[in-house]
Amino acid sequence: MPIRVLIVDDSSFFRRRISEIVSKDSAMEVVGFATNGKDAVDKVAELKPDVITMDVEMPVMNGIDAVKGIMSANPTPIIMFSSLTEEGAAATFNALDAGALDFITKNFDDIARNRDEAMEIIRGKIKNISRQKYQASRIARARYGVSSFSPSTSVGSSAAVSASRRSEDPQPANSVLGSYRRTSDTIASSRTLTSSARSFGTPASGVTGRSSSVLQDRGSVASRFGQRSSFQTSAQTAAMHQPARKECSLPELNASIYKPSGKKYSLLAIGSSTGGPVALQEVLTNLPENFPLPIIIVQHMPSTFTSSFAARLDKLCRITVCEAKNNDVLKPGTAYLAPGGMQLYVETRGFQKVIKIRESEPQMCYRPCVDISFESINKSFGGSVLALILTGMGADGKEGCRKLKSSGASIWAQNEETCVIYGMPQAVVNAGVADYVVPIREFAGCIQREVMNT
Repeated sequence: MPIRVLIVDDSSFFRRRISEIVSKDSAMEVVGFATNGKDAVDKVAELKPDVITMDVEMPVMNGIDAVKGIMSANPTPIIMFSSLTEEGAAATFNALDAGALDFITKNFDDIARNRDEAMEIIRGKIKNISRQKYQASRIARARYGVSSFSPSTSVGSSAAVSASRRSEDPQPANSVLGSYRRTSDTIASSRTLTSSARSFGTPASGVTGRSSSVLQDRGSVASRFGQRSSFQTSAQTAAMHQPARKECSLPELNASIYKPSGKKYSLLAIGSSTGGPVALQEVLTNLPENFPLPIIIVQHMPSTFTSSFAARLDKLCRITVCEAKNNDVLKPGTAYLAPGGMQLYVETRGFQKVIKIRESEPQMCYRPCVDISFESINKSFGGSVLALILTGMGADGKEGCRKLKSSGASIWAQNEETCVIYGMPQAVVNAGVADYVVPIREFAGCIQREVMNT
């Protein structure tokens, strides 16, 4: 059976436009429309769609409140359609906080170089998000106390797979992304590691970073990505297609028992995409103020969103977080977020490592691109890098990690269970370049043990 799509937007023009895009793929069908958030909540209960496309600003009930209503009653994968304004970014972040899994910009020209490619990317994102009912269920249980739900029985909903995964889940519903209990004897030198169950954008209990008041309506970010690896030039080979599944036999790290390798590092590098904002927050908010390395972050996201995301993280974290700027000199304890729409490189200038921000070549659809940045990092740092690949669709980061690994760098991939989409980590694992897989809540503790030998 085809994937059942519910389209929610107060604009008849946009409803028609999304419907035309979806209907061109025989694997999907539009099962209904809603013109406001309240209508959407009712239609989800009635139609049981596999995936929802949701506008942000609507009359009667906005998209954020609609996401809350849907996730608390009938958890369903939701993808937001957002404007590229500062206000649109903030609202989109709040929608992610409420439980939406991803977003697409309403300016389709920002998605790809041509219309056909943009349409293919949108269809790919909707189809991939439709398969994430298991993660939608996780978020619903963590945020709203929803213990179960009844997915539709279409192929697109992957009901059998979701039911199987739920039956294997060893932990009660207390985590948005994680499924492993945190042990009590975590790193003594750091603050208590947070639970992923806390609301996205809210500091851990007792931790305020450098701001004592973090408003929910400021939101945090969403992930936006071009759909192809920087080394791919055809939409038909787009990274929206997930790597072939392969059994993973890599060891899984646990902070409470992890024994550091004793290796010396000069840089922590992180690549992420779909689900990345929540995952990045989990990792970065648990690093101590005296973290000894600079951090490079490449998160697929448009330019309108990266500055807001960096500012948000800076308020939540004990380390400094900023949007990377041209000629920034890397400093310990500072995380540099690659600006959206551009490419980030690292160059050596004497004894300093300097960031270079450059326009992306036209054929590169990841802007920023993990592969490009990691390859540049490899040239400047070689094997003294700890590289993390977090949740995300596609395979961006695989080739960059391959180069880093050949120089002796350490590569850690997020485990499948805690990913929103196990695409990028799986690509690295399947390529044989990952050293370990790590549950999202164990990253910060393991990083501290490995880097700081705590």
